[in-house]
Amino acid sequence: MQLNMRDVYDTAGNIKEELAAHLSGHKKLLALLPNLELLNQHLFSNDDISIYEDAKPGIYFSFLGTGPIKTAKDINSVQISYSPQNVSGNLLMKQGDEHSLIQARISPAHLAAVLGETEDQIIQHFRTMRDKLGNENGIIQLPVTERTLSAMALILAHKGHSISLAGHLYSVIFTLIEQLQMLSHLSQCEDCQSKLFHAQNLIETPEHETLNIKRLAQQVGLNTEALAIGFHLIVEQSIEHYCTRSRIKSAAAQLRQDPSAKSHIVAQSGFSEDQFEAAFVQHFGVSSHQYGQIH
Repeated sequence: MQLNMRDVYDTAGNIKEELAAHLSGHKKLLALLPNLELLNQHLFSNDDISIYEDAKPGIYFSFLGTGPIKTAKDINSVQISYSPQNVSGNLLMKQGDEHSLIQARISPAHLAAVLGETEDQIIQHFRTMRDKLGNENGIIQLPVTERTLSAMALILAHKGHSISLAGHLYSVIFTLIEQLQMLSHLSQCEDCQSKLFHAQNLIETPEHETLNIKRLAQQVGLNTEALAIGFHLIVEQSIEHYCTRSRIKSAAAQLRQDPSAKSHIVAQSGFSEDQFEAAFVQHFGVSSHQYGQIH
């Protein structure tokens, strides 16, 4: 099935009735100020669908989730992109796929006015960052940090006037711009990268304690935000996800050696029984009991 995004939602932001058998979700677009927009969108597909959509020029700050984003904890990743012109393409969704995001769009001219710079300076800055740090599609990936979560929590809980919501949105944008500058520094600083690899080695050490990012940051000589952003840069996954994977891999190795010691292995891993099984299934695709039978 092929659709145009303009034909998916009604004026209230709900899926049109004639498409309800194929899609579910919502779309709320707020024009807070001229050239400052906030989008909250969720789509779930019951069929294989291709949805054509186009996007205005601007700087985009996107927060993605795997399900509806109701709280900041539902955000899984952050993306920044700059588009100097209209962009169009197809969103391909297979049966059972979900597409969720909170997205801010601001024009370079508007951001320049807020920051007291020229539009050309803003454009040049984001072009440089895109070319230096972006993937093949020009998208810059950032991890979700505590500062990001705190700033986004204010937006998702907001129920007042749009002018105060715009203030919260500026705060989020400024936070991400600072993180972008930090990412740029970490990508070039050999000393910082050495500290990040040291953090990775500490996590891999079998006797390393349950993850405490603040303590780990102190051990390697970075602040917590630099550790989170830099770790994502060198490992391409969040420090929390990497630590969980490392602990589960270590537990699996111990299970192979002595399946009867499972209770001790679980206790040593720092997980509860339920957390251990959930992480095990996510990483290996089978429960720890099935894994023991296979190996």
